[in-house]
Amino acid sequence: MKILISAGPTWIKIDDVRIITNIFTGRTGLFLAEEFAKKRRKVTLLINPHCIKNLPRNMKVVPFFYFEELKSKLEKELKNNFYDVIIHTASVSDYKLKRSFKGKVVSGKKEFILKLTPTPKLIKIIRRLAKNSFLIQFKLEIKREELIKKALESLKENKSDLVVANALEDLKLGYKAFVIDKDKNIKEVNSKKELFQTLFKLTNLYFHPNLYFHPRGGNSQFNLRG
Repeated sequence: MKILISAGPTWIKIDDVRIITNIFTGRTGLFLAEEFAKKRRKVTLLINPHCIKNLPRNMKVVPFFYFEELKSKLEKELKNNFYDVIIHTASVSDYKLKRSFKGKVVSGKKEFILKLTPTPKLIKIIRRLAKNSFLIQFKLEIKREELIKKALESLKENKSDLVVANALEDLKLGYKAFVIDKDKNIKEVNSKKELFQTLFKLTNLYFHPNLYFHPRGGNSQFNLRG
């Protein structure tokens, strides 16, 4: 089974020395990549290595820093390779500068206004280029209120197979996520290890439905409650 995982924040260039980015590190995506590799899955990891001390050597690692780098490298991977599973954990910038500055913007300005425009949605590009891959997306909100509703809306809009939903208020206390499928089945996970175990089971179940027996009869495509 071939798996493509994106991880880490994207950078948006302000000038040659300044960037806009976010607080995330890519460690969840890195953890998932390492665990899948331990299970003898063939993993390709696209990652911003800025916050990562040691990159894995038992998989193909494709580094990126800026948003346009990730977009370009994602497109190249998906045009040249087929992946059974794609796990898009990268913390992608929603906005970019309309125009970046050459050199270094001088300090001492009383006001410095940046004009931002929306970036293309990479999850939509992934689905367009990988129509037959099992696609797992991540969705973050600040609070848990309406998290599930917004995650389901995003899952449907992007035509993903699973969404992993996080609330920032939960992540400040430790790891917590909700894994949600198209049928609105929800599984709460309380560690990255439990997240991996859930995703490992569900990807296996998708490609090998007879591996799991359901006592109520039949084999469901997903079994988040089991």
